[in-house]
Amino acid sequence: MGDRYHWAWGLIDFGNASFQGMAHGFARLWSHQLWPYPTTQEHFVRRIDALFQATAYLTRRDGSVEEAFPNEGSFCVTALVAFDLLCTIDLLSEEISAVEQENWRRIVQPLIEYLQSADETHALISNHLATAVAALARWHDLTGDPEAEQRAEELLTRILCHQSQEGWFLEYEGADPGYQSLCTYYLADVHKLRPAWDLQRPLQNSLSFLRYFAHPDGSFGGLYGSRCTRFYYPAGPLALSSDIPAAMALSRFMVQSIAQNRVVTLTAMDDPNLIPMFNAYCWAATLAKNLLNHTSDKFDDKALLSHDTLPAEQKQRQRQYFPEAGLLIDRGKEHYSIISTHKGGVVYHFKDTKLHLLNAGVVVRNAKGQLGSSQAYQKENRVTTWKENSLSIEAPIVTMPKVLPQPWQFLVLRILSLTLFRFKFSREWIKQQLVRQLITNTKLWPIRNRRTIHLGRDLTVSDELTQENGFHVQATLGSFVPIHMASQGYWQIQDEISEPPGQLGDA
Repeated sequence: MGDRYHWAWGLIDFGNASFQGMAHGFARLWSHQLWPYPTTQEHFVRRIDALFQATAYLTRRDGSVEEAFPNEGSFCVTALVAFDLLCTIDLLSEEISAVEQENWRRIVQPLIEYLQSADETHALISNHLATAVAALARWHDLTGDPEAEQRAEELLTRILCHQSQEGWFLEYEGADPGYQSLCTYYLADVHKLRPAWDLQRPLQNSLSFLRYFAHPDGSFGGLYGSRCTRFYYPAGPLALSSDIPAAMALSRFMVQSIAQNRVVTLTAMDDPNLIPMFNAYCWAATLAKNLLNHTSDKFDDKALLSHDTLPAEQKQRQRQYFPEAGLLIDRGKEHYSIISTHKGGVVYHFKDTKLHLLNAGVVVRNAKGQLGSSQAYQKENRVTTWKENSLSIEAPIVTMPKVLPQPWQFLVLRILSLTLFRFKFSREWIKQQLVRQLITNTKLWPIRNRRTIHLGRDLTVSDELTQENGFHVQATLGSFVPIHMASQGYWQIQDEISEPPGQLGDA
C-alpha cells in the first residue's frame, strides 16, 4: 500500500488510493530501460503486484476508492487509479504471465464498473472527466467491453461540449491553464489510443490557447485561472509535439523552465498531487528518450526545434483577448501582461524576463471584521475600454470563503462518513454544498471595486471602492487566493529570488 500515513504512521483512518497509481510511472521507466536501480525483474514485478493487491484491499463494495475521507466515493481518484493500473498492465504485458495479467485485470474491474454507474455531480471538472475517458478507453482496449467504450464516448462528448471556442476546457467556472495541461495529458493518451475519435482539432485548439500562458520568466499559469494553479504537466504537450506546432513550441520552452525550477515541478509537489505528476513526468521522460534516439545527445536539439514560437518569446507588439475566458494578453517589445477581467482585474506584468507586478485584487474588511475581495470569478464584471491602452473593470466585493478546518469539523466529517456518505445521493448532495461554500460562493457585498489599468511597459493599476463608509481596504503583498483551492501555491524558484511584487493597498 502506497499511503504510509495509513499503514506506517497510523495517522489517518483510511488509505489514500491515489498512491497505488505509482505502478504506472514505475512501469514506464522499467519498460523503457530508464529504471535507475539494479532491481531484478522478479522483484520488480512482485512490488507492482503488491500495489495491485493493496488496491483490491482499498476498494469499497461499490467499486470506488478515496483520497479525502472514508466512503468518499471519489469519481476522480477511482478513474485515476484505474487508468494508471491499466497503463501498467499494458506496459508490463511482456513481463508478466497470463495468470498475473488476469489477476490484475480482475482488480481493476470493480473500479471500471464504478465509473460506468457513478458520476461527478458537484462540478464540471474537465481533467477529472478526461481521466475517466482515458481509463474506460483503455479498459475497452484490454477487454473489448462495449459499455466501457460507450461510457467513454459519453464523457468525452461532455468535455468537448463544454470546450470553449477559444480552446480551453472547463474547470469549475472557467479556464485554468495549469489544470488544462493535466487534462491535455489524459486526452493525449486517448488520442494516441483512439485516433478515430478525432481529437486532433480539440487538442490543437487547446494548445493554441495554452501557449499564451507560458510566461517570459519561465513560469506557467497563475491566479488568473479559475483554479489559481501554476503547475505544468509536460507529457501531454510533448506527446502531441510531432503533430501540433504549438505543442512543440510549448514543450521546447518549458523543458528549460522545468530544468531550472522556474515552474512548479515534482520538486515542490505534495502527496495528494504527487502521483499524477510523477506519472506524467515518467511518460515525458520516455518520450524525450525516444526523441533523443532519433537526434543527437542534446534535448534542445533538432527534435525540439520549432518554427513556431510562443507569444512570450516574440518581441512584436500584439494584443489577444479571450472574452469567454476573460483573459487579456498585452505583448510589447519589453513587456508581457496578462489581465483577468473575470477575476476583478488580476494582473501579471512582466518586464523583459522578470515578473515586475503581481496584483491579485483588493481585500476589504467590513464592520463585522469579515473579509471580502474583488477576485471572485464573475463573468458579469463590467469591462470598459475607454482608451486604446486603458481599461476599467468593475467587480463586486465577494465574501472570502477560505477558512482553516477545525477539529469539530473533522468530527462531523467522520460521523457523516459512517452514516450519510454510505448513500450516494446524500454524499453527492453534501459535496455540492461544500463546493458552493468553499469555491463558488458568491455572497455579494453592497460595494464594488473599480479597477483602472493603463497598459504598456509602465503598466499602472488604481482601485476605487464605490462606497467606503464601514469598509476598509486591507494591505496585501499582491498575491492571495480568496477561495479554498488545494492545488495552488506550490513553490517555484522565483519565490526565492524576491518577494512576489505587488501593490500595497491602503492600510
